[in-house]
Amino acid sequence: MTSKSAWQGLERKICAELGGRRTPLSGSNSQHNTSSDCIETKYPNYYFEIKLRESFMHHTMFRSHVEIPAKKEGKIPVLITHKKNAKTGALVVLRMDDFLELIKK
Repeated sequence: MTSKSAWQGLERKICAELGGRRTPLSGSNSQHNTSSDCIETKYPNYYFEIKLRESFMHHTMFRSHVEIPAKKEGKIPVLITHKKNAKTGALVVLRMDDFLELIKK
């Protein structure tokens, strides 16, 4: 089980990287008109949800199928997944540093 201080610390760190701060309390209970994990970021049009787990399937897939081959080619790794027969769009996964560089532009 992940300690409360561990996931809250991660939220603080990532929200700071986005130029904001961690939403106090818990989501919609925060009285900040959002249940996003970050408030007052440089990117008000984005909704950020931050999760800390022992493992995620897409982290393993990203590392082995995308990051290692991209590094060999000197490219930025991006994983795109789409659920078969889904009506909604594909999901994009990339490293936080690459994401921050992208949204700066």
